[in-house]
Amino acid sequence: MGLWQDLIGTTKSFFRIGLSGVRLKDSSGNLEVRNSGDSAYAQVTASKVNVSGDVIDLNSDAAGAGADWKYTIQRPSTGMGAAVTLTLPPDDGSPNQVLSTDGSGALSWVSAASTADKRSVDTTTLAFGATSPVAMFTLPANAVVETVRVIIDTAFNGTPTMSVGIAGTTSKYMGSGDVDLKGTAKDRYEVHPGEPASGGTEALIITYAAGGASAGSARVEVEYVVPA
Repeated sequence: MGLWQDLIGTTKSFFRIGLSGVRLKDSSGNLEVRNSGDSAYAQVTASKVNVSGDVIDLNSDAAGAGADWKYTIQRPSTGMGAAVTLTLPPDDGSPNQVLSTDGSGALSWVSAASTADKRSVDTTTLAFGATSPVAMFTLPANAVVETVRVIIDTAFNGTPTMSVGIAGTTSKYMGSGDVDLKGTAKDRYEVHPGEPASGGTEALIITYAAGGASAGSARVEVEYVVPA
């Protein structure tokens, strides 16, 4: 036996389905699906979920502390010219793999490009009024310095000197006798240190003595690789 009625609403803030079923609950104008005792959220199963807004919040009731934080997936607000469909791969992939698209939204796992053997160049400007030591960059672990190059942009005056290395070994990669900062513009001085990889990171510095210089500027380039 059952009863059909044309109800248009309820004076309660919730509507329960069955004697011990879930509650459809109003919360400040938002619909919540709660368990029968209104003590926790209930699961919702559907064949397809359509979201008219641009945002989906995972763990929306997060405390915002410790490891309990909200995760938001958001559609770009500008730039889209057509509907986009992303199809996930059928498995978990392998370590160090990344998602790649075929150009039509079908995603697959591919191996990430290796940074080993990649040749990199860092450039630091040295001006006549610089305070020594001049910080350059952090050389990655296991990197090998192939070349240190100094390019004179504006010749220095006075008797300035410089070297390239690390704290405690200030001429490890270029000594003060390997470069003449008083040369002419576009002069280049190169050294190939031949030092083995240190095994750890190194904070490279330029050790500089102005020697009364009141003019001058140079670029200091360090070219290095991380062998496989």
